[in-house]
Amino acid sequence: MAQSTVLVLHRKSANEVAVKLAIKTVKKEGIDLRVLVPFNKAEKPRIVREALERGATRIIAGGGDGTINAVANALIGDGSVVPTATLGICPLGTANDFARGCGLPLNDLTECLRIACTREGRKIDVGILNGRFFVNVASAGFGAEITATTPVQLKKALGGAAYTIMGMIKALGLTPYTGRLIIPGREPIEGSMLFMAVGNNHFAGGGFDVAPLAKLDDGLLDLVAIRADQGFNFAGLKDELEDPMNPENRNVFYMQLSNFTIESDKKIHCNLDGEPIHKKKLKFSILREHLSVAY
Repeated sequence: MAQSTVLVLHRKSANEVAVKLAIKTVKKEGIDLRVLVPFNKAEKPRIVREALERGATRIIAGGGDGTINAVANALIGDGSVVPTATLGICPLGTANDFARGCGLPLNDLTECLRIACTREGRKIDVGILNGRFFVNVASAGFGAEITATTPVQLKKALGGAAYTIMGMIKALGLTPYTGRLIIPGREPIEGSMLFMAVGNNHFAGGGFDVAPLAKLDDGLLDLVAIRADQGFNFAGLKDELEDPMNPENRNVFYMQLSNFTIESDKKIHCNLDGEPIHKKKLKFSILREHLSVAY
């Protein structure tokens, strides 16, 4: 008999007491939940496809932002058709940035799973980077470079702080990325940057609100960059981040766009919802209200 709600659970979380308790609780409440544990990352798309073929109408991603990205991509497929199934979120990662941006109660795993199983889905936009889909934030520059090179065990030990602590230590010795922003119908904008984020949602790096004006359903991606070509000033950075759209800002560049390209003179380290990319050209676009998410 087909079960309409399926939890795709990261195998490292499968034996955690809190996870078992949350699953047991929602099942006792009458939720017909099937739990599937992929052996590795490559198995996740196949498991999602097979669950959908068996009649699943709700797929819950049980893991971190990387797991959410993998399950979302499996639901979206090639992007040509809006998925009929709803995505649920059971946040079990280090950062849990997408869940945080959705306002889920990160300190109550059982309630998160209950919401994932029962709440009506809401249509959200889906970002595209070089043909790959993302639902949260693509970050690039020195922060993403450190994220890509920080050992997994250190990330786990330090939590979200690992992204910032390690990044700031090494950032002082890094060379800014030089390149251009290309927006259709406009002249290219030349410059250099230390850090860049493209947000469909708000948070990256374990709770840092990198795209404070982002909305999941506005048809736009929020581009924020910390520029290094106009006299970088750490002291004024905080004020500019609190007012990112201020035209007087020198270090914080913020635009809301639906289609743009970043070209760099050297390969940019980019973190795409927990997955690394290393390219000179980053092409961004968006699919409007393309995925149903329960939050």
